[in-house]
Amino acid sequence: MPGSSRPTKPSARAERTRGRLLAALREGSWTVDDLADRLGLTDNAVRFHLESLEQAGTIEKNGVRRLGVGQPAVLYALSAAGEEAFSKAYAPVLIATLVELRERMTPRELMGFLKRIGRRLATEVGRFNGSLATRASNASSLLNALGGVTEVEKKANGYVIIGRACPLARAVEADHCVCAAVTSLVAEVVGADVTECCDRSGRPKCRFEIKPVPATRTIARS
Repeated sequence: MPGSSRPTKPSARAERTRGRLLAALREGSWTVDDLADRLGLTDNAVRFHLESLEQAGTIEKNGVRRLGVGQPAVLYALSAAGEEAFSKAYAPVLIATLVELRERMTPRELMGFLKRIGRRLATEVGRFNGSLATRASNASSLLNALGGVTEVEKKANGYVIIGRACPLARAVEADHCVCAAVTSLVAEVVGADVTECCDRSGRPKCRFEIKPVPATRTIARS
């Protein structure tokens, strides 16, 4: 459509080039000239792909390198999100950790531990402000940023976050108790009562019912 600003999908060749750039950046921080020499590309081609990767949050500027009296060259490196995208160890390590904890803790101790993990994660985000609708929407966005696919629906007595995918699907398939950490995270950031009703009949799908906390009490903590 004329005048449309919809982004186009990168070609297979562009995807391969960006993959080579990311592979190089896994080894350290590099300038445009470094990457151009290493990959046999022009400086302009490298800059074009670096700009796209930076907009996607996969890479970031990581200081400068000073060479003589000229303008310092910007160094690029993988961002934390970029590093995580390469790692395949998170789910296996989490699952193995849960197995160890199951052997060393009672079910009650394990649930309390996972809830504390959720609250600790929440401290990094902070409690959301605004109406309950706004807080529920922000909690859904947080879950999506962590790898989930969720949306919010209004109910008669509150809201429900409904997911089509779970950010911890592999771990949840191995041990459902891990949902306690996510429930605690959501409850802490929205400042409301949250009940976990996740669908685990197949591939795990998140579902959290959110109700306002009565003014006469505070959220129960374990």
